[in-house]
Amino acid sequence: MSHKRIGIRKDIAELVDSYEAEAVTSLMTNIYYRLLVAPSEWWESNEALRVRGGTREGISTTAWAELVNWLRVPTDEAHKALDWMNEKKIIDYRTHQSGREIEISFEGLYIPE
Repeated sequence: MSHKRIGIRKDIAELVDSYEAEAVTSLMTNIYYRLLVAPSEWWESNEALRVRGGTREGISTTAWAELVNWLRVPTDEAHKALDWMNEKKIIDYRTHQSGREIEISFEGLYIPE
């Protein structure tokens, strides 16, 4: 996905960049963009990511730690943004296997022809 051209449905793009989104966190557009350019091994399809825990410097990490590290934002900002995007149906955000996996499905993404 990282080298493909993608489109974002206009209503989704406008909502992510709205005053309402900014009131949740001023980092909303950054977080959404970082999700879109997630590592290729996270992409399960053109619309879905699956983040798994890993190992960094010999230490096991959780899926949440991997995601927050990628997003480069404080944990509370990531939570606020993901919860709001989930509530607004921009993404469908789920945690699986006692937090060892996070699945994020996107609404309104497409591959332009």
